[in-house]
Amino acid sequence: MHGLCRLWYAVPVGLGGTLRWVLERVRQMLIGNRKTQCPARRAPHAWNIFTQSCFLFLLLSCSALGQGRANVSIDLGKAVNVLTDTSLGLPASTFDGNVFNPAGLPYLRAAGVTVLRFPGNHGVADLYHWSTRTTTRYKGAEAGYFTPESNFGNLAQLAGKLGQAVIVVNYGANFDGTGGGEPAEAAAWVAYANGDASDTRALGKDSTGEDWNTVGYWGTLRGQAPLASDDGLNFLRIQHPKPFGFKLWQVGDQVYNNGYYGSDHVGNPDLHAAAPTGPKDFAKLKNDPRLSPSSYAENLKAFAKAMKSVDSTIQIGAALTTPPDGEKSTPGWNRNILQNACSSLDFITLDWTLQPLLPPDWKTLDESSLLTNTNASFAAVLDPVLDNYRKYCPKEHFPKLAFAPAGIATWTKVERPVVKALWVADAYATLIESGSVNIAWNEMYGDSMLSEDRKKMGPVYYGLQMLHILAHAPGDVLLDANSNSSLVSVHATRRRDGYLGLMLVNRDPKNAATIKVTFKNGSIGSAGKRFDYGADQYATGAQVTQSAFTASGNEFAVTVPPYTVTDILLSGHP
Repeated sequence: MHGLCRLWYAVPVGLGGTLRWVLERVRQMLIGNRKTQCPARRAPHAWNIFTQSCFLFLLLSCSALGQGRANVSIDLGKAVNVLTDTSLGLPASTFDGNVFNPAGLPYLRAAGVTVLRFPGNHGVADLYHWSTRTTTRYKGAEAGYFTPESNFGNLAQLAGKLGQAVIVVNYGANFDGTGGGEPAEAAAWVAYANGDASDTRALGKDSTGEDWNTVGYWGTLRGQAPLASDDGLNFLRIQHPKPFGFKLWQVGDQVYNNGYYGSDHVGNPDLHAAAPTGPKDFAKLKNDPRLSPSSYAENLKAFAKAMKSVDSTIQIGAALTTPPDGEKSTPGWNRNILQNACSSLDFITLDWTLQPLLPPDWKTLDESSLLTNTNASFAAVLDPVLDNYRKYCPKEHFPKLAFAPAGIATWTKVERPVVKALWVADAYATLIESGSVNIAWNEMYGDSMLSEDRKKMGPVYYGLQMLHILAHAPGDVLLDANSNSSLVSVHATRRRDGYLGLMLVNRDPKNAATIKVTFKNGSIGSAGKRFDYGADQYATGAQVTQSAFTASGNEFAVTVPPYTVTDILLSGHP
């Protein structure tokens, strides 16, 4: 029986087993492993992953008390996924000029970040006009603050040097505020980023009569030097004749918050309906058919057609609500979009923000739940998504997943901030293993990431850096890895530079973990390097520590301190 089929039938053992059972379904659907034919029988209750995960979590939580030992195994012969040039990103927020400072590039590269999301995660995308650096007036006032540096010419140069971009095009508003966003404007954006100066194809006029010229017009503008007398377009003249080739393009931000579902779901501009002029007008938006998921789906197809007519290689995405809670508060949104527009989508974007809390005030982060229950939470998100794909998407077409952001609620009180480093390293590795096309944290500059002067790094920065040591460059292969302990997680890679990477995460805040590591279906070298970041480094303000490491064959023991991520690099043998 094929290996995937064996896992399909395997009874999940522990949260890792439960998640990997789900991930096999993800890989079969999202990675294109569609020639694998398993027998018709499947494991009982295959769709009830969340219930099973919670039950197993309770069992393992009890058995793991006081546990200081664990066994992990890595299958050198079994690849589960690949790191890509779009895997890891950060928002390029338009209100923060520091984001556009090239001095930040070395720090982003050191953390493995290869993607910038523009115009960020703060609700401005559906008002923003890239070719004029302006926003449509909405609710009787100008939109939020934009720094002079926050324009697409600067973003394109920065993202081009870093690697890639996720661009959220304006779905919500045309130039004069008389209607929704224009597919022709989005197509012109693709032309500027990816078009060739010699391309004479016309982009046509939008519904307001605005002429968007030709693909070549925008490609030529990109390659020009600034004029001595600025005609208002010098910010787009960046002397970059070669197309950037940006891959990921999302149509609209959180469009499900356009008011269709009532006053609890407003804040994302959508002028396909009449623009509200004050708070009392928001109530009028509820159930307006022009704001419905079916309407968005139809418009989404028009955007996708216009944008892909310029560059057929780009991937088109849309924001869906995050199950299970999102589907309860915005009923029918995901179903209607997939039912009507799945064939036009290459990826979907989810906001996956975790906030497990402790009594009695329910304001303090429950760190134990965060670390040990993330896999169950991920399974609870994935299972409804995959069910919807199965029901509503064309056969053999399953959009990939993006997360913007994947993070922890910023308002919670965190007793041990280093927990963010552990969570990011572990959870983001899991998301890459699942085939996610892009994963973004919620800030570039701030307490969790980089200080404004880039002299201090937060715990999330170091968590990303530990992930970058494990999976160092696009093309690095994630390997099948399993742990028998809920307090120890494991990830492994075969890097393109010849190293084998191993990540061990000790989720216990008090006890060190002695971990027996076993590699199978291949051999490893003995000389290597060890890297640590955890509670000790955070307490002293230290960076990631490095030391020599020697492996005694394919089985060896490693002691990982409490609340610590440990990476080990070993030379690999064919």
